[in-house]
Amino acid sequence: MTSNYYDYFLYSLLGVYLFCFARLLFQKVSLSSMRWLVGAFVCWPLFMLDEWLRIAHATSLAALYGLSDVFAVVAITCCYRAIKPMLLAHPTARKRLWCPTVVTACFQCTVLLIPVDDKQQWLSASPTGEPLLLWPAYFASLLTGFSVLLIGILITEHIQMYHRHLPEQAVDIKSLKMPRLAGVMGSMVGVAFMSILLVTAATFGFFPVSFWESLHHLMIGCALLVVLFSLTFIRRTAPSPLDYERLDEGKATPYEISSIISKAERYTIESKAYKTRFLTLGEFCQGADIDPTSLAIALQLTEKKNFRRFIFHYRLEYAKNVLLRSDAKLEAVAKRMGINSEKFLSEYLVKHLKSGS
Repeated sequence: MTSNYYDYFLYSLLGVYLFCFARLLFQKVSLSSMRWLVGAFVCWPLFMLDEWLRIAHATSLAALYGLSDVFAVVAITCCYRAIKPMLLAHPTARKRLWCPTVVTACFQCTVLLIPVDDKQQWLSASPTGEPLLLWPAYFASLLTGFSVLLIGILITEHIQMYHRHLPEQAVDIKSLKMPRLAGVMGSMVGVAFMSILLVTAATFGFFPVSFWESLHHLMIGCALLVVLFSLTFIRRTAPSPLDYERLDEGKATPYEISSIISKAERYTIESKAYKTRFLTLGEFCQGADIDPTSLAIALQLTEKKNFRRFIFHYRLEYAKNVLLRSDAKLEAVAKRMGINSEKFLSEYLVKHLKSGS
C-alpha cells in the first residue's frame, strides 16, 4: 500500500463524510431520528482515530491507539434507533441493544495494558500472530466485527419484516418500500463478516500483512459511511401499527371477526376511504375506531386477504361504476385510483367482472 495514495484516500473519505454530515443537517428529518443520526455521524471520525494517528505520524499520541473501535458499534446502534421509527409506529427502547457496546468497550480497555512503545511501532505496522500474548490488540477489533454484524442483521430483519407486512398496513405500497436501504444494510452485514475473517486470520498469523488493521478500519468505515449517506435521504414510510406476535398467532372468535369486518365495511362505504391516496391501516383504523391488528387478523381469517386487497376491492367497484355510467377514460380513472398501469386496471376489471358474473 503506497502511503501517499492511502493518505489521499482517507482525506477523500473525510470529504465525503463532511458532505454527508452537511446534507443531514439541511434535511428535514424527524427529531426522534435526527438525534440518533447525529450521534452516529459523530462516532464515525472517532472510530477512524487510529488511521488519523497513522497519517499524522502522531507517535506522541500512541497511548490512544486501539481505543476507538467501539465507536463503530455505537454508530450502528444509533442507526438502528434512527431506522426503527420508520418501520414501527410504536417502537420500544431495547436496553439489551446496548450490550454489544458495553462488552466491546470493556474488552477495548484491555488495550491500555499494552506498552506505549509497542503501540508506537504498531502505528506503522500492525501486529500479527501471537494471539495468547497480544490478544488485547485483536479482541476489540474482533468484537467490533461481531457486534456490527449482529446489529446489522437485526436492522435487515426489521426491514424485511416491514416489507413482508406492508400489504397488510398500506394500500399504495410501491412508494413506501426501502429496497436501497435494505441492500445497503445487507452489504454492511457482508463487510462485517469479511472483517471478522480478516481479524481472525491476522490473529493466528494466516494473513501476515502489516496493514490488516487499516484494512479492517477502512472496510467497516466505508460501509458505515454508505449507511450514513443512505440515511440522509428523506423516505416516505408507513410505520407499522401491527402487533406481529398477535398477528402470527392469528386468534379471534367468530363474533369478533364478524363485528370487526362489518364495522370496517361500513366505515369504508360511509367515509369513501377507498378514494384516499396513500391510505394506511393506521389512518383507516383510527377513523373506524378499530384495533389495527384485530382488523388484520379478521381479514386474514375470513377473506384470506390483506388490507390492501380489501381496499382495492372497493376501488375496483368504484372504477367499474364510473366507467359504466360515464364517458370517463380508463387512464383518468386509473390515475384517480392511484393505479399507474392502465393495462393492470383493465385486466383486473376483466377478472373482477368475470368473478362477479
